[in-house]
Amino acid sequence: MRRHILLSWSLAAAAALAAAQAVAQSSPTEDARGAWMLGLGAEVDDDGGDSLLATLYVGVGSSTWLTLVAGQSSSPADRANIEADTLAIGVDHRFEKVGFTLEAERWGDSGALETDDLAGSVYFDRDRWRIGLRVETRDIEIPFTLTGPLGGTLRRTVQIGADTVSVDARVALAEHWRLYLGLAEHDYERNLNVLPRIDSLNLLSTSTLTLANSFLDHERYVAFEREFGQVSLNVRAATDRSAIDDTKFDTLEAAVLFPIGSRVDLEINVGNGRSDLFDAGWYGGLLFLIYGR
Repeated sequence: MRRHILLSWSLAAAAALAAAQAVAQSSPTEDARGAWMLGLGAEVDDDGGDSLLATLYVGVGSSTWLTLVAGQSSSPADRANIEADTLAIGVDHRFEKVGFTLEAERWGDSGALETDDLAGSVYFDRDRWRIGLRVETRDIEIPFTLTGPLGGTLRRTVQIGADTVSVDARVALAEHWRLYLGLAEHDYERNLNVLPRIDSLNLLSTSTLTLANSFLDHERYVAFEREFGQVSLNVRAATDRSAIDDTKFDTLEAAVLFPIGSRVDLEINVGNGRSDLFDAGWYGGLLFLIYGR
């Protein structure tokens, strides 16, 4: 049951749920009942950020997968100063050539920023290509403290909604080559620049480890995968733009996935990120994938 999956753990729960889809879609004729995959990953960057993530994919029907995600990520004091927890659940059901997913995620730090996400997607899969459409709604809460003229304080919360539409595609270019493309557009119901602490929260978009939960206007990526037997090499380039100040964040990363046991794979990834606000920074991580039935 070995799977070669394009993963980016810096995208936190979103990537974990995408990986579940890849597992479900990679063998459409195989009965998924009783099959499972456990992923354990860790990632750090040279600015002091870190991320831990555990995911469990379980076949609960002949063509249905359940995904459970738990994780934690941190951004240092000079990069938004957040220690956030991630909890998510998702389901992926596949028909012969069409499938759909439903996902729910809670991410955040109760003292700084919390988000609740609901998402659904539909994908169409053929022998040499796959395309998926995803819609997401996001409820964001930003707590802040007001200080009165006499020194008293009041704690308040600002709420804002956001909607996202994204498209992703996979194309088999040759026998061992695959091309991945994706884009996402985000829309916010309020002007982000008037929100409290928004300047510091904007720094979430300057670290790959917290990028998925930042205030983005749009995302774009392209990736290539090359298989060498049971080893796969992935190279991914992405560019994202902040919805707050229009700054751009670019990343380039490479990951190699290879077996280290009969039912265990190891992925090693390294990448470099650059924003309009900061110089290039390096990050890297390890991911263990354990399979069973």
